Amino acid sequence: RNPEMNQHIIWVLSLCFIASVSDGKELFEDAFLRHGFELSAVASTKKPLTVSQIFVTHPSFKGPRWRLAQWGTRYSLVTAEEEKLPDGTRSLSNAGKTVLLHPGGLAGEGVTLRVNGGAEYPDRLRRFGEPWPHLLVEQRLRAVACSDWQSLTFHLEFFVEQCIPVRDTAQDPSLHTAQVGVFFTVHNLNKKSADFRDMIWFGLPVYDVRFGISPGHQALDIGKNDATGKFICTLSGDRFYSEPVLPGKWHTLSADLLPLLQDALDASKEHGHLTHSELKDLQFTSFNLGWEVPGSYDCAIRLRHLSLKGEASDEVPGRRR
Repeated sequence: RNPEMNQHIIWVLSLCFIASVSDGKELFEDAFLRHGFELSAVASTKKPLTVSQIFVTHPSFKGPRWRLAQWGTRYSLVTAEEEKLPDGTRSLSNAGKTVLLHPGGLAGEGVTLRVNGGAEYPDRLRRFGEPWPHLLVEQRLRAVACSDWQSLTFHLEFFVEQCIPVRDTAQDPSLHTAQVGVFFTVHNLNKKSADFRDMIWFGLPVYDVRFGISPGHQALDIGKNDATGKFICTLSGDRFYSEPVLPGKWHTLSADLLPLLQDALDASKEHGHLTHSELKDLQFTSFNLGWEVPGSYDCAIRLRHLSLKGEASDEVPGRRR
């Protein structure tokens, strides 16, 4: 059979699936990844921040809509050579990580992210204050103001392939783990508000090797030299999962973000952040999803059928539902 025809069929089926998730407007740009990724430097303090473009099928004058962030790694993918597998999957790999772009991209059959903790921590466990490897897909969001939408339906399916420790040394669970989360930066963009331009990190749990179902997490973003110092509110996993999230099985994370963000805003106010803000003042400004590996683990996850659908608010003039 023609591999290109197979990819086209998968792409069409993916379009049909995404349309069935919600009838609203898709707010992620190029979730099929036809324009590929920008590849980040290994630290957000390094210049230039973008070191190359990868997996580009159809070049665009705007460039890729997505970034593959490889913060904190010992092994940059900038020198890796792309390989194409028989099923049409494209691969970039080195000692520290592997990225597989499956047909249809994030909206279709997915992206696989693998981190090799044995290579990233060859001699010892990470110590407090030291950076740790990230492998994330990221996008800056446009026009996702809470006041414009009556619902924002997020959908993700994921399969944790493995997450295993690579040495016998006991790890400190307060310092060492491997975890995947959905994170949005949310800014107050109401110029009349005392919180104008302030922000929080709003998170949904995906997987954490320490827990069957991840607990909520509320703290400041600290622990490394490029941390934002802003408040993080990750909601508890028991709001989304009825069974433990373990390797070897597909799981689904699907929810309307607006009431969840209201809960996160309430929690932020209790901790002294965005105390002058209301939900209508807030806007989703960026998104990231993938591994953070401050522990010594070999881990891999496949992410597919990613979507963010907005249903327009009746209160916004000119918006069509």
